[in-house]
Amino acid sequence: MNSLRALLVILGLTLAAVPAAAQAPASNDKWKVTVYPLLAWIPIFGADVNVPDTPSIPGGGEGAVDKSLSGALMLGFSVEHGPWRVDADGMWAGLEGDRVALPKLTVNLDVGYAHASGGRKVVKDLYITGGVRGLSLKYDINIGTLPTFTSKPALWDPLIGVGWHHYAGKTELHATLEGGGFGVGADVDVAGSVRFDWKPISHFGITLGYGGIYLKVSEPVLTKTFTASQSLHGPIVGIGLYF
Repeated sequence: MNSLRALLVILGLTLAAVPAAAQAPASNDKWKVTVYPLLAWIPIFGADVNVPDTPSIPGGGEGAVDKSLSGALMLGFSVEHGPWRVDADGMWAGLEGDRVALPKLTVNLDVGYAHASGGRKVVKDLYITGGVRGLSLKYDINIGTLPTFTSKPALWDPLIGVGWHHYAGKTELHATLEGGGFGVGADVDVAGSVRFDWKPISHFGITLGYGGIYLKVSEPVLTKTFTASQSLHGPIVGIGLYF
């Protein structure tokens, strides 16, 4: 339900902003290019899994892991020209969560993604965006004394969203919210972030912020279905190069 509400917010903001497109202020024709060669993300990882009944795992199983700290590395870039903006980024994270309550549950998750979106300014600093996220996931799950269950879904998710990008001298503020999946790839894919960039010298800066992503995935396994939902959220810190 939280994911559905997030998607409804995105759609509502989109519909509200479209009538203002004709009144959007004229933008200059300068190119703005930003490269983030290093972003460190320290997410809090939570996951729910439902392992199907298979010949190697009779009875299957399910469980939840909550509030396990992990780490991720990201990189990205953005390009602006006139009212148009393109953002792209990639991430890899190695995550592990444990629940000590019986039956004991351990979830190891490798997450990799590549994301790109294009947007158009519709009013002042507000953009409407559309894009795609390619996901590569690898789950290793242990429930109680059952054998290890492994799943490796690879998905492509269509996305729609909004972005807000404000420039004020040596500082920048960026906020994004995107939702998608729609069952084409993941069942649900919702991500958002807020970042503050400070540029103490020309072409170099520091970025600080907070980001999160929620994914829900279903994958056929023999005649059954493996389902998993995971949330990652936490602080982001890195450097930026500005041209």
